[in-house]
This record gives sequence, C-alpha cells and structure tokens, in this order.
Amino acid sequence: MAYYTSRTGAESLTTVDVSPFITKAEYSDSDRLKAAKALVEGLHRLGFVKVKGHGIGKGEVQDALAWTRKLFDLPYADKMKAPHPPEAMPHRGYSGIGKEKVYSQEDVKAQGDNADVAEQLRKVSDFKESYEIGSEEDPVQQNIWIPDPVLSNFRTYMTALYQRLFGISEILLEVISLGLGLVGNEHATLIDLADDRHCQLRLLHYPAVSKDRLQKDLIARLPPHRDWGTFTLLFQDGGGGLELKDPQSEDYIHAEPEEGTFVLNIGDMLQRFTNDYFVSSLHRVSVPGADTAPESGLPARYSIPFFVCPDFSHKIATLPRFITTESPAKYDPVRFDEYGAVVSKYQYQEEES
Repeated sequence: MAYYTSRTGAESLTTVDVSPFITKAEYSDSDRLKAAKALVEGLHRLGFVKVKGHGIGKGEVQDALAWTRKLFDLPYADKMKAPHPPEAMPHRGYSGIGKEKVYSQEDVKAQGDNADVAEQLRKVSDFKESYEIGSEEDPVQQNIWIPDPVLSNFRTYMTALYQRLFGISEILLEVISLGLGLVGNEHATLIDLADDRHCQLRLLHYPAVSKDRLQKDLIARLPPHRDWGTFTLLFQDGGGGLELKDPQSEDYIHAEPEEGTFVLNIGDMLQRFTNDYFVSSLHRVSVPGADTAPESGLPARYSIPFFVCPDFSHKIATLPRFITTESPAKYDPVRFDEYGAVVSKYQYQEEES
C-alpha cells in the first residue's frame, strides 16, 4: 500500500513504452522513432519519466526486491562482514543506518564558509541502510561481498542483475540517441557516457518508522539530491515516497509505484553533455508529517537504483550541437572521477550515528 497517493505539483510523470526497441520484429522504424521522441520529450520536460516495455518481467523485479530484503534481514554482524570503507571510495559494500548523508550542491553552498559542512548536513539523519555493488571487472573500485556461507548465491545473483540492467541501459542510450537525432560521432560520444565496468547497483532499505518517532525526531529517508552519473534506473516497491522536483514550477511530484515500470532520471553528466537540454532534477524520498502518517507509522521501504556512469577517466564535454548563440556553453569539460570526488566529499563518516 502506498502512503503517497497524490502529487503536489501540476505536472505528472510521462510513461514511455520502449517495447519497439525490445521486441523489434513486432514494430516498424516509425514506431521506434515515435517512442524515442516521446522518451526525449519527457526527459526534456521534467528530467525524469517512467519506462515500461523494457523487457524486465514482474517476476524479475520481485526476485530482485526479495534478495534485497534477504540481505537487510541479516543480523547486523553478518552485514558488517562486507563493510563499506570509512571513506567515500571505494563506494562498495554495506553502509549502516546513518553512515551515509546524501545532499545536494545547494546544501553545501548554503553552508557558506562553515568550517564543518559535514557536521551541519548531518543534523538530520538519513534513516536508511544500503549496499553498493559494481562490476566485477571494475579496475578502480572492487566489490566487497557478503560471504557466500552467510547469504548463499547473493554474489552470483547480483552480478547477473548488474549485467542485466547495464544491457537495458545500453538500449536506453540508443533510444535517446535516436530521439535526439544523433548520428556518427555524435552518437558514439553519447554511447561513451556508459561503461559496463563503472556503473553502480545500489540496494536500499528504509526501515519502518513509528508514529511516535515521527512526532519526536527530525528524520529524513533521502533528502533532495541529484545523481551525478549519466542517468539512473530506479525500481521501487509498492510503498511509495519517491518525489521528483519539477524544474519549472519547483513543485515536487510523487512518483507513485506503477507495476511494470521503472523511473528513469537524468544525471549531471547528461545535463552537461546537452548543455541543460536535459536537466538533472532534484529528487528525494519523503517522510510525511506525524499528523498525516498512519497510526501504525511508516512501513519499511525497499528500492533498487542502477546508476549508469562513464569510465572514471572519461572527459565529458558538451556536444557542440547544443551550443548556440541563444544557449552559449555553460560547462567546461570535466573528468568523471574528478567531478565525483568533489560531489562525494562529505558523504561518509566512520562512526555509526
């Protein structure tokens, strides 16, 4: 049951069917072009859409969420057999409740000359735990796995899921390229914004919150932030809570769970690549006020984002076609790892909170 059933803004998320790119024999080139343009228009308008017809079946999503629950149901001591390092890199393994603090660059700027930005940002705890997984071939960040005797076949399943989601991501880049009308080197440059060795699969658990705690504590599940990769695929359970900010009205729109869809949202690299034709929009997992929450409190929530990223050493530059007299260049070229180092600077601390 979702506890967030109405949106706050005047807009709603576009749902785009990409079936013409999955079961190609059943569709024509004109069907594919129509779907591609619909995806690009939806992403241009809000920075995020819902995607259906992606080829990932209901059973696959349920299996992935079931594995996620199995992981987080483990005793804390077992989860800590694959601990996230105390620093931001490598971004792998298990992070306990309160260890990570997600924020936006606006949050950092708002602190001004504050000597301890991290301490200020952590005044409201992020009430969640997570587990980070990358490619087994990543030369920069090696995976930190729960031992197989603790959770048998977890590594095998998640490694296969990573590859499955990367395959879908490659298709989505092809769809975006067609919708934008990219050809030749322009197309190749867009495709370079995804590298199968440098993406990230994240498993998230937001524990249940009692109404009493909602009344007494300042608590956040996931504050407003932007993703700093190319784009993100997000699968969520039926509980709801995901909200995305309309860049025009600045209202937050509830992304109600919809069976057979995932949310696709633009990241910073695709925003820079398109000179703001696509915008990396703020999004959050909200916590309702105690006065509107059910007497039973908030149930646990599970979600699975897959962050599509370029190679760490890849330099992202704006595609020249997006630079005009009316829309001059807004971004200098930047290496992905250097950009990420700045964004993730304050996110981790050694002690649990």
